[in-house]
Amino acid sequence: MSRRADQRLDSDRHVECRVDGKVFQAVLYNVSTTGCMIEMPFNQVREGDRAYIKAEGGIRMAGLIIWQDEHNAGLRFDEPLHEAVVRFLGYDPVQAAMTMPTDRFGRILPKLPRHDWAKA
Repeated sequence: MSRRADQRLDSDRHVECRVDGKVFQAVLYNVSTTGCMIEMPFNQVREGDRAYIKAEGGIRMAGLIIWQDEHNAGLRFDEPLHEAVVRFLGYDPVQAAMTMPTDRFGRILPKLPRHDWAKA
C-alpha cells in the first residue's frame, strides 16, 4: 500500500533549486499537491534541508527534503499546490501516448502513408 495521500504526475520540467544558499538546476521528476521528487547533480541536498524551487511560469514551491539518495530527493511542500498547478507541471504518460503527435508549434502532424516494404 502506498504512503502517499495524493496522486503524483510524472514530469520532466527543468527547475531551479536553492538549498542552503546553493543554487543548482534540477529536473522535476514527479509532482503532487503535497510534494515532488527532483533529480539533481550528485548529493546537492540532505534529508532535513529546506528547499526552494522555481519552475517556469513563476511557480514557486518550498518545503522540506524528507529523503535523499545520490541524484534524487523527495520534497514535502509547506503549502499544498493547487491541482491546476500540478496538472501544468506534470503529465500523464498514458494520456500523452494517446494524443495525436504534434510539431513544436502544437500542430497535429499528418498521418504518413502506409508502405508495404515486403512487396518492394
